[in-house]
Amino acid sequence: MTRCTSRSVLFLVIIFLLMPLTWTRRGAPAETYKTLNQRLRRLNQQFMRFQQMTFTHLQSIAGNYNISNSIDSRFQVLSLQFERISRELRAFKETTERSLKSLKSWTKSLQKKTKRLDSSLANMTRALRENNHLNLRQIQKQRTVLSDLSHKIQNQQSHIGSLESLRNQVQHGMQDLRASLKRHQTQIMKLESQMEGLFKIVSASKAGVLDPPNSIRKQQGVVLRHVHPKPKPEEQRMRDRLPTSEPAKQPQTHKIRHRQQQPWQSTVQPTVQAEEELFHLPLRHKIPHIQAPKEEARICNVGSMLLFPSASTENYLTFQRRFQTGIHELSICTWLKVDAKYVGTILSYATENNDNMLVLYGRNSGVLGFMDFVIGDPAYRELSLQNILDGRWHHFCIIWSSIEGRFWYYLDSHLHSTGSKFQKGYEIPPGGTVVLGQEQDSVGGDFDEAEAFVGRLAGFAFWTRTLSPGEVSGLAAGKGVPRGAVLTLNDVDQMFGSVQHITCECLEHCM
Repeated sequence: MTRCTSRSVLFLVIIFLLMPLTWTRRGAPAETYKTLNQRLRRLNQQFMRFQQMTFTHLQSIAGNYNISNSIDSRFQVLSLQFERISRELRAFKETTERSLKSLKSWTKSLQKKTKRLDSSLANMTRALRENNHLNLRQIQKQRTVLSDLSHKIQNQQSHIGSLESLRNQVQHGMQDLRASLKRHQTQIMKLESQMEGLFKIVSASKAGVLDPPNSIRKQQGVVLRHVHPKPKPEEQRMRDRLPTSEPAKQPQTHKIRHRQQQPWQSTVQPTVQAEEELFHLPLRHKIPHIQAPKEEARICNVGSMLLFPSASTENYLTFQRRFQTGIHELSICTWLKVDAKYVGTILSYATENNDNMLVLYGRNSGVLGFMDFVIGDPAYRELSLQNILDGRWHHFCIIWSSIEGRFWYYLDSHLHSTGSKFQKGYEIPPGGTVVLGQEQDSVGGDFDEAEAFVGRLAGFAFWTRTLSPGEVSGLAAGKGVPRGAVLTLNDVDQMFGSVQHITCECLEHCM
């Protein structure tokens, strides 16, 4: 188009220059021709200048045309970039929307967790209040018991004082008895001397030397008896207090017989037996043996016991109930008596996503002095067994809270270990399977004999809250079961292998 414009301009200029020439040929004067020739030269010069200006103008137009081509290419590049940016913006918008949706869901779950935490805090405050009330009641009971004990001690002291006075009285009575015995011995000796004199008289009368008087004749064949002197009031009181171990014997009688050429000699010796027969009182009395009553059962809150007789993958049990909501706090308490050199698996909880979601176990091939407490494998803590493997009953309690990841390990009502930052903010998901006695490598199966429990479990209970130290000590002392247990041995569904479920209300009866 630029070329057509320059040609049309050049054609118009030529026509304009030839028009005066035509006028001269038709008869115009020569001066006019010269004038026109000069004008033509000037016009030629102007045309040359115009042509040069036109050429420069055309060059600038051509340059502008190249610029426009570059602008088009640049515009195409920019359009491609705009499309790419628009695609990225759409993708960013989609990801932002997804992030917002996840943020909304997370906010809802956070709100739910906050509500749960508020409810747990409210429960904790209520539990603390109840524990305070219980502690106050226990303190009052202990005070009353202490006052009763002090009264009993005072009564025992007074009783001991009365016994001491009674012992002193018995000693004085024994001294009086010994003194009276000596007096009777002297009287007996006097009687023996008199009887010897009588025998001499009797023998002399028979020989005819002496005619005995009538009074002495009457004494022949007479039965002589021991004459008991009237006891003193102190002796009579001692006789009333001291029981006799044998029935009272009749006083011995000694019949005088006629002997020839033999002086009469007494055979009575002052022995202890003679004293007892004489006064009808033993020197000491026997206290009847009273059999001590058997020790009464103290821990009567277990309900029943499970017996795992041997290490076998067939010995385990399951529960009827399943957890319907996520677990943020838990407490597991039981009495256990281990009959092996390792503790084995007490409890395992498995889900489809993790077969070691919650486990309490100790392997036969592992470190025998420790047990693993697993929450959301591979996170775990080691618990020292202390003296659990001594073949006796021990009370075991493990408590965990997702708040700060705190856990507490109690053994025989004593806090043995504690810690924090263990699965902080973690939630144990619902819908899994709880098994006692075996460690699950898949949901409800794939057991290992080296991880089986061998022994006895009594009073097993599972709470979805944290027990207080007072509740743990009360549970170990047999003072009832804390409220809110979600799993106990009453919820057992099926038992497999040789596992036995034995009813025993008191731990002392769970043999």
